[in-house]
Amino acid sequence: MMASRANRAIAHAITLLLVAFLTVGTSADATEKKTLRYAFRTAETGFDPMKVYDRYSVGILENIFDTLLTYDWLARPVKLVPLVVEAVPEAEENGTRYTFRLKRGIYFADDAAFNGNRRELIAKDVEYAIRRFRDPANRSPYEWLFENKILGLDELAEKAKKTGSLDYETPIEGIRILDRYTIQFRLKSADYSFLYIMAMPNVVPVAREVIEKYKDDTMAHPVGTGPYMLTEWTRRSKIVLERNPGYRGHTLSTEFADPNDPWDREAIKALAGKTLPLIDRVEIYPIEQEQPRYLAFVNLEHDLLEETPFEYIEQILPNGKLAPNMVKRNASVFREEQLEITYDLFNMNDPLIGGFAPEKIALRRALVLAHDRTQEIDIVRRRQAIPAQSVIPPGVVGFDPGFKSGNFLDYNLPKAKALLDMYGYIDRDGDGIRETPEGKPLIITYKYNSGSQDQRQLAELWAKCMADIGVKIETAEAQFADLLKDKRVGKFQMASSAWIADYPDAQNFLQLFYGPNIDQSNDARFKLPEYDRLYDKAMTLPDSPARNQLYREMSRVLLSYAPSRFGVHRIFNHFLYPWVKGYKKHPILFTSLRYLDIDVAAQKAGMN
Repeated sequence: MMASRANRAIAHAITLLLVAFLTVGTSADATEKKTLRYAFRTAETGFDPMKVYDRYSVGILENIFDTLLTYDWLARPVKLVPLVVEAVPEAEENGTRYTFRLKRGIYFADDAAFNGNRRELIAKDVEYAIRRFRDPANRSPYEWLFENKILGLDELAEKAKKTGSLDYETPIEGIRILDRYTIQFRLKSADYSFLYIMAMPNVVPVAREVIEKYKDDTMAHPVGTGPYMLTEWTRRSKIVLERNPGYRGHTLSTEFADPNDPWDREAIKALAGKTLPLIDRVEIYPIEQEQPRYLAFVNLEHDLLEETPFEYIEQILPNGKLAPNMVKRNASVFREEQLEITYDLFNMNDPLIGGFAPEKIALRRALVLAHDRTQEIDIVRRRQAIPAQSVIPPGVVGFDPGFKSGNFLDYNLPKAKALLDMYGYIDRDGDGIRETPEGKPLIITYKYNSGSQDQRQLAELWAKCMADIGVKIETAEAQFADLLKDKRVGKFQMASSAWIADYPDAQNFLQLFYGPNIDQSNDARFKLPEYDRLYDKAMTLPDSPARNQLYREMSRVLLSYAPSRFGVHRIFNHFLYPWVKGYKKHPILFTSLRYLDIDVAAQKAGMN
């Protein structure tokens, strides 16, 4: 009996030890942070909402700041919904007045700029942000959003150009603070895209105290009301976001979910009913070289691989099916026909290829005709692209599926040569390179993003195709951020480019060639009164057949004058491991961090 009693005592002690051990283990798991790691394919430029316009920096802003409006996460086609306002405003007075009413009790993340006080979001923060777009000191690339738009704002900006500083205090007719939480905008003319603009991740309320405290480096000190905070930034190397402890939380709306969409079903299963965000820490590594970015995912260093490099598609998704190693890991792939266009710019101010003289137009059109887009799609982009017919991509309001570029963009070598011959671009000295009508060698420099293998191959394709018509292309590489700067100030002859939708309307793409947008988004520096007149008229119309007709006319003008070669609409494949929960790519918003979760136990098991 004694022995039996002793055995029971020993067994009881062992049980207690096991319970204690398991309890400790469970507690450790419960407190372990949920961390997501992945890479951007290009480097960011900074995080001042009014100063950046590259997709990757904006993608970070989406998580630090809150816009007034946003998009329902699951609704397709996309649908505007309120974020920090009570409701999506109705267009008043025939589209010339909009009133936004902020929700109460929304606070900025804690920051030293607030001197230890909680700082509530108010209407003045919205006004301050809008004025910052027009402050010449900021040289905002998105200044065009609010040019010739809000009553009194242009005059304020013109005065600032003369005095050197913008007046942030004097009331103007077009911005009225009706009370602490209500702001009203009065526009010069009807603008039915105004609500889309107020949903752009750049157009966010900012606290004046923060901007003034960090005035020497606002790019490094973003402080918003969103779910994440920037806690670490090594420029062009590492970005760390951590959950904002003061964030109010949000939930996944399932109202517009598609029950037949498996991604919707999985997102609902993972997220519905939970207070978001769920991930504690996000580490993002800008990796401009495609191979190390790809290998970081394949080698399980990263949880996600977005915008998979085209050159590795056949390795990871041969014939459109997951490779065996991905099947074994239970990985998933999300295929996205992105709302975007790739295009090659001609600098319209360049003395060799710019301008509106008949021979200059003929030269640009010949270059476009001699570029073999089939090779671009089949070889460089591994059939992950759709040929563009105009600057307007499928999927945005105003896209016309019946519009065909036909003779303007289709590869036609004889026609290209004939055009050059007709306008005096001939090889006079027999060296294989044509000369201009003035007798100068026809040598053109093409600038491209150095970080991408496919960009390098595209540059080589340009050189090869142009050699076939006796034009010499000299290629020049530049880092993505530097290329953006060069294009913005017109420091190029030809350059590669791409534009991803800020909002789902054709206007967002047509503005790329609007004359007043030179030095902002109009990198081609195209300025044609006929085009600007059509654009101005279209802006006063709601979505309608009349507006679509104007869009078609603008597209024809662009094809005729050729300030750009319109390339393709890319198809991207985004890969994720099974411990990443809730993933779905949104057509407009760039990141999905607000709507993700990590199964930590599965992550640890999968990565070991």
